[in-house]
Amino acid sequence: MRFLQSWDEEEKASAKRITGLLVAAVAIFILISILSYLFSWRQDMSLLVDPGQEAGNVAGRFGFRTGHFFVCELFGLGSFFLLLILGAVSVRLIAHKWQRSLVKTTLITLFGAFISSLFFAWIGKRAGLADCFGGGLGGRCGGQVIDWSEGQFGWIVTGLFILILILAFMFFSSKRFNRWFAALGTKKKAAADDIQEIEDVAEPEIENALEDIDVPADEISAAVNETTAIETAADESGEDDSGQEKFEVIKDEGVLDVKNVAELKPIDNRLDPPDGLPNYHFPSIDLLLPYTNGRREVSNFELTRNNNKIRAALANYNIQVTDVKAVVGPTVTLYKVTPAPGVKIAQIKNLQEDIALSLNANGVRVITLPDSVGIEVANDYASIVPLRSLLNDDAYRNTKAALPVAIGYTIQQKVKVFDLADAPHLLIAGATKQGKSVGINTIVTSLLYGKHPSELKFVFIDPKMVEFSAYSKLLKHYLAVLPDAADEKEERNNAIIKKPKDAERVLRSLCLEMDERYELLSSAMVNNIALYNEKFKSRKLRPDQGHRYLPYLVTIVDEYADLTLTTGASPEAKNASRSINNSIIRLAQKGRAAGIHVILATQRPSVDVISGIIKTNFPMRIAFRVVQRVDSNTILDGPGAEKLIGRGDMLLYSGVEMERVQCAYISGEEIEAVTNAIGNQQGYGKSYNTPYYLPSIDSEEEGGQVGSIDMKNLDERFVEAAKLVVTTQKGSTSDLQRKLGMGYAKAGRVMDQLEAAGIVGPQEGSKPRQVLVPDLNSLQPILDAYVK
Repeated sequence: MRFLQSWDEEEKASAKRITGLLVAAVAIFILISILSYLFSWRQDMSLLVDPGQEAGNVAGRFGFRTGHFFVCELFGLGSFFLLLILGAVSVRLIAHKWQRSLVKTTLITLFGAFISSLFFAWIGKRAGLADCFGGGLGGRCGGQVIDWSEGQFGWIVTGLFILILILAFMFFSSKRFNRWFAALGTKKKAAADDIQEIEDVAEPEIENALEDIDVPADEISAAVNETTAIETAADESGEDDSGQEKFEVIKDEGVLDVKNVAELKPIDNRLDPPDGLPNYHFPSIDLLLPYTNGRREVSNFELTRNNNKIRAALANYNIQVTDVKAVVGPTVTLYKVTPAPGVKIAQIKNLQEDIALSLNANGVRVITLPDSVGIEVANDYASIVPLRSLLNDDAYRNTKAALPVAIGYTIQQKVKVFDLADAPHLLIAGATKQGKSVGINTIVTSLLYGKHPSELKFVFIDPKMVEFSAYSKLLKHYLAVLPDAADEKEERNNAIIKKPKDAERVLRSLCLEMDERYELLSSAMVNNIALYNEKFKSRKLRPDQGHRYLPYLVTIVDEYADLTLTTGASPEAKNASRSINNSIIRLAQKGRAAGIHVILATQRPSVDVISGIIKTNFPMRIAFRVVQRVDSNTILDGPGAEKLIGRGDMLLYSGVEMERVQCAYISGEEIEAVTNAIGNQQGYGKSYNTPYYLPSIDSEEEGGQVGSIDMKNLDERFVEAAKLVVTTQKGSTSDLQRKLGMGYAKAGRVMDQLEAAGIVGPQEGSKPRQVLVPDLNSLQPILDAYVK
């Protein structure tokens, strides 16, 4: 398999044509064998007893045996139908001109061969040719069926059966026959009715028209005849009525008439160069596996057992139930419990733990539904939800979302599709091996199947260095990178961001890109990227004035905690962490209108990672199973994630409601197949074949400044203030004012420089700043780095 995947497109095309020629050669050999058998079968019959004799068949002994098998043993003269299968396969492999389904062609061909065998066997028996070709005109297959049918029904009814089979064959194989057969006996009558109807309508209209004209009809007829005669005579003589030579004038027909200017064709960003890829093909959905073996049906015994246990657990607390309805999901079944009048919902919700104990099941949750109380119970055997099924569903195919994501299958038996452009940012959290990485791959693959490379770009930040490696093949089509690579190899190696320093640079570049986009939106007088792109495609914005089609930019950050938690790290790492956090917040606050969306994933949903400002700007969140309830409260602002059962079981929180979803599954092999299908196509023709470059980060600014603090021009009392702060282990601006005699503005500026150098932490309200350096010995390397 890997050997075949290593072939390029030309090698694969050559292999297909060689295979097609081989199939064509086999078809020709069988055709020659059958034709020669029809003439030499008598003299070659002895080969069945003495194989050493010379064959009369043109194709030799093997040709005789081939013809004997098809004509004598199988379908007789109907065997010629079988050659159509090999012919169709060879034509498709060689010339790609056979557009019909090969499966349908095979079924029709086999059906036709069998019916022909019956027909020729029936005819041969009537004509006394039952032994022709050794097995009759229809071969032994057709002969045995005819003998049985005539013994049961007689030869006349058998003939009628064959006629019905022939009509059925024509019905399935020929639309022209269906049209002819359906209109049989009705065409002549319909044509006569149409002619009569035209005459009935036309005659009154002509008479009415003549009555409206004052000139008599005979004078009109005479004038018409006279005009026709004059024109005919002029054409024959080449002269007009005045005797002069004929003169022909050809006009421009308004080509230069400015009043008839047609509107310019709208720009198609998928086709028009340099932004388009006219030969791009979306990956086939057949690259995704159906996972039919992963489907586990929930038995009636299991549903009845859980129903009885739920009723018994509630009855123990005198809670009466009028109805229980089970909605079966792939991993969890929802039991809709309708309580009796007078029963409070809180009574049932308070028994969540007791119900779980009675069911002896994990993942039991009690939720409130519009018409009942829902009890979610994990199935005995979980089913896999293939991404292929989700992408093939109408909910995804017919969506009008700008960035459609088919995330999974809900407990209400519906495919869950959301629009990332409306999210507008997504926070994903969960413990290790609970489905977080698969969920990210599902989101990316959904977007790859839904959006053209000209409409979407990705920025992958992968501190673990292994999660997003397969997507580096999308460099020519879907990736956005910095324009500072020395060559194509370096650009490909850095396509997926793996180091915190590179992540800090690319996030700052995205902020610059966002600012540039807002300037374009402002000059175009629109307030979002969708309106801007529509205006650009309708040619209302000029490219020579800097306007261009703006693709959506989706930034995916895996293990966000590894980029922001820098306990015990160097000052440079802390500065980079602070810059990453600031850039993420800026993108989350302003990126939506500019078409920039952020997806953060972490397995450490603690408050120091998912801060309040992060949660505020990430209204849509996905929680996979977590270990503690406090982690669920951090992600979802409520419990529930600790009750999930893992393996893709998740809660989707959209800011208003929470929904339990089984995440779709996609394997590494499927991801590799999809990325290969895209990466092997021709990419954009820019430098290094890279589709989209982000704004460049100035290296001098990067080395001379940390964040927005100028570290090249330190305050003259910076060293003195640093030693004071480290000695007292108290980062307070008022201490600098009181003990060093600084003014308020000067003390604030020095404290900001101490923060940028990694000596003190950020401001935390009215509390003193945290001092990050323990003693003067640890302070000295920092001072040496900044003080020259």
